[in-house]
Amino acid sequence: MGRPTLEDVARLAGVSRSTVSRVINRQPGVAPSHRRLVQEAVVELGYRPHLAARALASGRADTLDLIILDDDPDALSANPHYARVLAGTVKALAGNDIRLQIHVLPTLVGSWAGTGFGAVLVNVPPESAQRLRRGYGWVVSMGRSAPRVSSIEPDNAEGGRLAVDHLYRAGRRRIAVIDGPESNPCAVQRREGGLRVIREAGLEPVLVRGDFTFATAERRTRELMIEHPDIDGIFACCDMTAAGARQALSAAGRRIPDDVALVGFDDGIVALSSGLTSVRQTVEDNAGLAARMVLAREGSRVVVPVSLTVRESSGHHRDA
Repeated sequence: MGRPTLEDVARLAGVSRSTVSRVINRQPGVAPSHRRLVQEAVVELGYRPHLAARALASGRADTLDLIILDDDPDALSANPHYARVLAGTVKALAGNDIRLQIHVLPTLVGSWAGTGFGAVLVNVPPESAQRLRRGYGWVVSMGRSAPRVSSIEPDNAEGGRLAVDHLYRAGRRRIAVIDGPESNPCAVQRREGGLRVIREAGLEPVLVRGDFTFATAERRTRELMIEHPDIDGIFACCDMTAAGARQALSAAGRRIPDDVALVGFDDGIVALSSGLTSVRQTVEDNAGLAARMVLAREGSRVVVPVSLTVRESSGHHRDA
């Protein structure tokens, strides 16, 4: 047998094709008993809606948009995080007859009238996400967003807590946090989670402003070592920031982890290839879930647990 059709479902359920269509598209006007028969037939046959056909019928394009806000024109190749987002999104679309359109923009200007099924948003501030929701009808943000915008987010605050708690337990007592863009809720939550541990331990917080880029992290870490030469631990709020910090530390002759222990956030290829201790978030799985939520019109806020992967950059625990 080929792929089950609406007619197959209607035949098995003993109802009309139009009734099946209304149930599949979550439209009113179907008796509960008929709705149940259709749902049971869908499960038995393994029926999946042909999204492209539904798109043609509704006048909507058979596309899913991935919108990334980043002012680096080489962002897709320069930041491994985006490759992980792409991998998860593409995997989720496999076999669904849906094309993926990628938009990398420095900022969102004016109105945006989406024509596809919806969009997955990356690095999009809440107010811009709200505008996109109105334009598309359905969007899912990777990271906490506006109250009425669905989101998939790692437990960023917990990740920040894990990172700094690990440094503290390793005996580090002069810990700096290099954060990300203030407009990025993930960066803010990671920063606050880490700073909370520092304050609760009775230590003086050292906050370094970053933007999730290698170059800025390198420059700010050089400044950090001049202003606070006694720094012995750094929590960088993303792995690319950690890479920039590592470069500055090495150039200054500071040994990692002997002189300065270093922890990042993402646990992707940057961490794996450099022995970086990092908070692990399941980027590919999160992106795939976001894409599936857009296609299924499922709305919710999903918080995904994180964990800490310990590698050479933070050393072993030592007595304080």
